[in-house]
Amino acid sequence: MSTLHDYQNTNQSLKERESSFAVIYNKYYPELYFMSRRFVGDQAPDILAEVFIRFWNRQRQFDNEFHLISYLRVMVHNACIDYLKMQQRQLQSLQDFSYLSDQEYEDHYFREVMEGRLFSLIMEEIERLPEHCKIVFKMSYIDGLRNAEIARLLNIKDASVRVRKSEALRILRSVRFPICLLLLVVAYRG
Repeated sequence: MSTLHDYQNTNQSLKERESSFAVIYNKYYPELYFMSRRFVGDQAPDILAEVFIRFWNRQRQFDNEFHLISYLRVMVHNACIDYLKMQQRQLQSLQDFSYLSDQEYEDHYFREVMEGRLFSLIMEEIERLPEHCKIVFKMSYIDGLRNAEIARLLNIKDASVRVRKSEALRILRSVRFPICLLLLVVAYRG
């Protein structure tokens, strides 16, 4: 009985199937290794391990050993192509970020951190505003609503909206944010 027939025999025990698989593995591994090494170099053993795991899990039926080796060759070829595509995507991602020098990256990162911290400080101060001012301020400057829309939604007069916005801005202007933080953000903005 041939090794392929033994491997495909669904009535055999797991131990017998493993033995048949080992024969197939040992017979075709050198050829497939040589083939994959040309494509992926030192990654060939990993690629072949994945291919043989998939081969074991799929349990396909083959007419003869020629069909079997053809199938394994296609699996190896496709696995190598997939690996190379993944490598190419990773390389492209690195190249996309390589336009920034280390200093530019650090400056950009620092600027982002400072702007984020300043935004947090401003939001904390907005939350401390009197409730009537805070609601109008957020609706106007965060949500982008017009005075007339705010007045309609809150059921107040347009003039009241303007007064509350002015009061909120006056309070926020009086807050002394850490001057160093502001200077750093301004200095790196340009």
